[in-house]
Amino acid sequence: MTATNEHPAAKAPGIFEVTKRLKSWARDVSGDATAFAASRAITHHNWHAAESMPAPRHYESPAALDALEAVRTGVLPHEAFNNEAIGDLPRTTTGMQAAVTLRLLHDAGAPLELMSVLTAAYGVDIHDVQEVVERNRLEGTGSAGLQRGGRPYVEPSRGVEDGVVSGEPVLVPWNADAIDRGTKAHKDLEVEVAAHVRESGLLPLSPCGGDEPFDVAWVADSVLYVCEVKSLTDANQESQLRLGLGQLLAYLFRTKAEHWPDIDRMRGVLAVEGPPKRLDWVDIRAEHGVTLTWPGRFPEVCGEAAAQRNPSD
Repeated sequence: MTATNEHPAAKAPGIFEVTKRLKSWARDVSGDATAFAASRAITHHNWHAAESMPAPRHYESPAALDALEAVRTGVLPHEAFNNEAIGDLPRTTTGMQAAVTLRLLHDAGAPLELMSVLTAAYGVDIHDVQEVVERNRLEGTGSAGLQRGGRPYVEPSRGVEDGVVSGEPVLVPWNADAIDRGTKAHKDLEVEVAAHVRESGLLPLSPCGGDEPFDVAWVADSVLYVCEVKSLTDANQESQLRLGLGQLLAYLFRTKAEHWPDIDRMRGVLAVEGPPKRLDWVDIRAEHGVTLTWPGRFPEVCGEAAAQRNPSD
């Protein structure tokens, strides 16, 4: 990885506009708490080269305070932001911390045109960071967020457009998943799934550092349930169902067992707004070990998990 800390990234052309657009994307389109926290962390990183950082524990900017709170609550890993050295982790701002922050934004689906400006300004290759993140996780170093999967569920943020947007366009943009996660229908469905999990006596989870970007997860009787939520319209059912199945299979394959101690196996759950027009999708999902569910069937999925947790009930 190449990185320089001699000059603040804020001196690079277009950084202010790009960072402003990134914050708007994270808040209003992504709806992902980690993406928003990372957008605040990179705002701080932009202003401070290594030689010009504020004194330890004296960060006062709104962006820095937002990022520190996100670290405190486990939304953002220490590898992306801290205001004092922690073990082998240096203080902000370093090329590595900026790269980890940018990696989080990349994995959350941040627009490519924004990411390219930022990575160029920092001189980093975000793909080089994955090795560092994996090593920290396997060796038990770095932040707690990179040692163990999941964190208590965080509801997606809401924007003013949520009052009128309930579906997604028929023309699918380059990052269909990011667009879907920004719709009111997706957010409502995700919150409903989490509520059913909670009502079943289980703990709904959101992704933590190092996790795959699932929507909701829960653990019951040493089984990790990974749930992907998809909004549906008459025009996009096939594409959404295919996208959801592909995402779940990738999440299940890439999830490391050592990141989830005491987990014996994993199951995928695809939650959609209603029964698909082609019910053979139920069989297609089952063939790949994925459960297809929708409102009215959520209790079955959560009830099954709860029964595994309390077989004597």
